[in-house]
Amino acid sequence: MPNRVNLKKTFLSTALVFLTLLPNSLLAQAIVNIEDMRREGEIGFFASSSISLEASRGNSDRDFYSVLLRFDVNTKDTESFLILQDNERKSNNKLSDKSRFLHGRYILLGEDRVHWELYSQYSENPFRNYQKRSVLGLGMRILLSDTARLGIGVLKEDEKDLGGLTTKTDRLGLYLRDLKEAGENIHFHSTLYLQPSIENFNNDYKASIILGLDFNVNTNLKITVQYSSFHDSSPPMLAQKTDESLSTKFSYDLSTLWKD
Repeated sequence: MPNRVNLKKTFLSTALVFLTLLPNSLLAQAIVNIEDMRREGEIGFFASSSISLEASRGNSDRDFYSVLLRFDVNTKDTESFLILQDNERKSNNKLSDKSRFLHGRYILLGEDRVHWELYSQYSENPFRNYQKRSVLGLGMRILLSDTARLGIGVLKEDEKDLGGLTTKTDRLGLYLRDLKEAGENIHFHSTLYLQPSIENFNNDYKASIILGLDFNVNTNLKITVQYSSFHDSSPPMLAQKTDESLSTKFSYDLSTLWKD
């Protein structure tokens, strides 16, 4: 038994060192995974932050930052949260990537295993060939097991591409989430999102798959390695249908700063 404990500690320490030494090419922008950030079942006010910074000088000058803030207010009957994220990447003082993301959600907790959700989302990403995308959605969240969750709902989407063309679409909103323990203080999570058009179900849909490993360093600090793939069957003009990313995120829980 002591050897197994020591082996787990050695694995965790080695993994954390590896994560901090990941090459710059892997620090791509990741999809914000709402399911990975919930404080389900916790009561109170919470705040957390994540930040990624990169800078290099020499033959080429590169700068990158990503900042994410999150606030939660949970009671025994309701849960609500707000997420704000901003990213920017420059190479030789030329902007090569920039995005902004805001998401707010209100959950009414049911007595059984079904909860109701209302959410709003706004994003900007000209380097993914759209000026803005806003979403307003309503749906149910079903607790399939202690770790698995299924979401079913409808949403209204409003997109504007770089040419100023606006497209409004009514979609179904489906997601499936699960979380597994991969080791001591290590968890593996998987999330699948599917948003087909109600009027053009087969030819107009958005789909995402997000896989991640969480390394809980202590009660406040968490490091996440995340792979994400986003597919849009009808993307904006000149945009690729599929976009993939691999990222490393450091998260620190700020809530303990004002708790006794």
